[in-house]
Amino acid sequence: MSSKSWILSIILFIVGITLGYVSSGANKSSTQLPSSSGVRISGPFFCPEDHCSSVVVHWISRANSSIDLAIYSFTLDTIGDALVNAHERGVTVRVIFEKTQINQWSEYSKLKSAGIQVMIDRNDKYMHNKFMVIDGKVVLTGSYNYSKQADTQNDENLIVIISEDVAKAYESEFNEMWEGKFGS
Repeated sequence: MSSKSWILSIILFIVGITLGYVSSGANKSSTQLPSSSGVRISGPFFCPEDHCSSVVVHWISRANSSIDLAIYSFTLDTIGDALVNAHERGVTVRVIFEKTQINQWSEYSKLKSAGIQVMIDRNDKYMHNKFMVIDGKVVLTGSYNYSKQADTQNDENLIVIISEDVAKAYESEFNEMWEGKFGS
């Protein structure tokens, strides 16, 4: 099955949860797709009630080798601090920021000062992605920006997909952006 087919399967599964065709489970810890897919889902999480930043920090703390993040708005210190801690543990961290969102509240300068590889979007359109790939196995994605407003006021969503195939598709997109459309 191609990477795009995997992603389509995940999207259809999420739509099924939303429409009530598939149970997401009461505790939101993990939803299992049919065993043939090899995909596990944690969530969905909805902000502000599910404290999405805590979910993100939890997964960052579990990273062993790599974290790649493409994010539109990133101003939340707790997630910035978690990335710095991961970097200090020896995890390779790379972050792509949307250029229009770099300001005095952005985590860009903090991460760059800590020695984390950061890139700024240089294309003429918005880089509106919000995804993280951890260790080539785990993908965090959804509407959730890494900001206080997204965490405490907005209606946002976050889902954690545990699948090497799905992670590979997101990693491919990240690397394409990192190598071709962006610069420091």
